[in-house]
Amino acid sequence: MKKEMKKILSILSLASVVIFIACQEDFEVENLSFPPNVIVLQPADNGQVPIGGFDVKAVIVDGPGSPLASGSITLKDAAGNTVVTEEKDMSGTRDSLFIEGSTFDAASLGVGAYTLDLTVTDTDGQSTVMQTEFEIVNSLYVSNETEMYVSGDFNTWGPEALTLVDNYTWEIDNVNLTGSKFKFRNNVDWVVADDWGDADCNGVMAITTGGGPDTDCGYTGLVNIRFNDETLAYTVSAAVTYAKNVNTLFLLGNINNFSGPPDYPFEHTADNTWILNEVRLKVGDAFKFAESKTFEGRNFGDAEFDGQAEEFGGNIVMPVDQADAFYKITFNDNTLAYTIELLRMPYPDNLYLVGGTTAAGWDPPSSIPFRKTGEGQFEIYAYINAGDGFKFLEVQDWAGDWGADPNNAGKIIQEGETNAQVADAGFYRVTVNYNDLSYSVVETNWGVIGNASPGGWDADTDMTYVSGTTWGIDVTLGAGEYKFRANDDWAINMGVDTGDLLRQDGGNIASPGAGDYHIEMDLDPVAGYTYTITPL
Repeated sequence: MKKEMKKILSILSLASVVIFIACQEDFEVENLSFPPNVIVLQPADNGQVPIGGFDVKAVIVDGPGSPLASGSITLKDAAGNTVVTEEKDMSGTRDSLFIEGSTFDAASLGVGAYTLDLTVTDTDGQSTVMQTEFEIVNSLYVSNETEMYVSGDFNTWGPEALTLVDNYTWEIDNVNLTGSKFKFRNNVDWVVADDWGDADCNGVMAITTGGGPDTDCGYTGLVNIRFNDETLAYTVSAAVTYAKNVNTLFLLGNINNFSGPPDYPFEHTADNTWILNEVRLKVGDAFKFAESKTFEGRNFGDAEFDGQAEEFGGNIVMPVDQADAFYKITFNDNTLAYTIELLRMPYPDNLYLVGGTTAAGWDPPSSIPFRKTGEGQFEIYAYINAGDGFKFLEVQDWAGDWGADPNNAGKIIQEGETNAQVADAGFYRVTVNYNDLSYSVVETNWGVIGNASPGGWDADTDMTYVSGTTWGIDVTLGAGEYKFRANDDWAINMGVDTGDLLRQDGGNIASPGAGDYHIEMDLDPVAGYTYTITPL
């Protein structure tokens, strides 16, 4: 509540300045005066920092009419004892207070509650006073064990500590394995420890306390090791040592409620370089790069969207000239520069129908092309039989096939999909929309309707399915107009586009005059939707 109140007061303060300016036509910006405003505070109020060291930092801004004058910040323990304090003369409209952790031996501070007392004054005598709280914790992450070690022939079975780097995930880098045995254990003392080994070499440990099998899987060389004490899965990968200023990096934004899940972890691929290989972003999506999934530790943002982030900067917001698409993000934790690279649109350019109940069978090269009706939207009319169903292909190959989501009716997915089905054989309109990953299958029985047709505009005169994508009728027309529509309803109808081409909701078709005619409508997705009318 205290944190939210400070935000509200800050907003109200700035809002009052804006209102004042709006009412003063001759007001000059250089006269702008308001109390000092704290825009960055580290450690954060009600936040947590892991034991092992941290810096204290505050960034303050003020109006040009009342530059900053002085400031102080004091770190205290739970008993109110001063750990360290910093006082300085300040100047300008933006300045900072900074205490490096090594100057007060932050690494030696124990777990528990701490406070920061901050006072800042400007040249108009306006002051901002804050007291915030934070906590030093053993770890920012959840785990089943409080300690984890690896022991083996490589270190004569002595304990070598792993570090908790994510929920349940322990890591140690640059271990020189010798191709021989090792185990994990949760204590330096074998007498009281639980230990784990992988006798099957299947990448999953089993508890082996009391002399059970070791991990003897031939791992050798300089490696990095990870172990999950929840799933008991582990990995051993070749070690490549890269410089880094953060241990882990995640994308946090409105796409995961700024906390996850889903998680969007970056991969550390080179010195100070982190890459998120693929994420879908839309116009207005806001996000930051954060050291943890819970916004503890450092985070980086860029309100200007100029490719240069700032520590604790504003949200990065996708502007209106950026497409709804999948992007690759690269971030440098030293320079704080980042790039957002367009990878692909969220929908294919083409789509094909394949399946045992279609004319194509299950042969992708014979699959039937859909007609594109919009960005990411496709439509096809086809005769479909009841049976083993059908799927959708992005290319005429099984790579990139889509099917029905068994857990969400009317939705498509790529993994865990099932075949889409129809209950009865018939002529169907199938639509697929990649904007919301939906599909629909509607049986269509066609007729002609209009003041030139026998039923006027009140009743359809039924057509007959011929073959392929063609329907036909022998009919007596009068003067006037007509259209084609399905299922005695206007939801699906075809009218004239240009020439003999038809389109959904097209214009009325003029009758050539009173007489008997044979009319055919062909809903071919490749050649286009057409009609012919021939006197009998």
